[in-house]
Formats: sequence, structure tokens, C-alpha cells
Amino acid sequence: MNQDDLAGRRGSAAPEQRDLRFGLEEALDGELPEEMVQRMQLHTDDCPECAEEWEQMRRMKELVRRSCADRAPSDLRERIAVQCRTVSVTRTDSEGTTVRITRTETVRRDFPAP
Repeated sequence: MNQDDLAGRRGSAAPEQRDLRFGLEEALDGELPEEMVQRMQLHTDDCPECAEEWEQMRRMKELVRRSCADRAPSDLRERIAVQCRTVSVTRTDSEGTTVRITRTETVRRDFPAP
């Protein structure tokens, strides 16, 4: 069921109506009442479009969960820990003389132990 289907049943689409996929995300994140999630799952039995959307959203969320659980390789963590910053300032005085000042600093950040 898409928004147009829902709007057709209600009469007209409200401009502030949310995208129905937000409900899928909330359902998959456990943020909706269980009875509502069960009704949504029953609906997917009869609606291939919604079933496909449900499965895609579920797979995407699972991929994100797995990806966020992995630790960055130690060499990448080291490169991130050493941060270089360059600041350049250019000034022109009232006589038309231009002065450019550049300062570079390297800062090492410490990360919490794994």
C-alpha cells in the first residue's frame, strides 16, 4: 500500500502526510506497539510491494547494525588520531601591503581502549 492508495481510501491526500516507510522503520526498530507491527506484517502477506519494501528496509537496517559493530583497522585509527590543521590569514593594510600568515599544527587525539 502506498500513499496514493491510502489517500484514495481517505478521500484526499493531506500535504503533511508522512511517507509510510517511516512506519516501517519504527516497526523494525521496535518503536511501535506489537499489535500494529503484527497488522503490518499481515498486510505484507497480501501486498508484494509492501513485502519487498519491508524486506529491503530490514536488510538495510541489519547491514547498518553489522557495519557499526565492526572496529576500524588500527592503521586507520592511527591516521585519524593524528590530525593536521592549517590556518591561513591574509591581511591587507591601508597602504595596500598584503601579509599572509600560515600556521600548521599537528594534534594527537587519544581514543578509548578497545
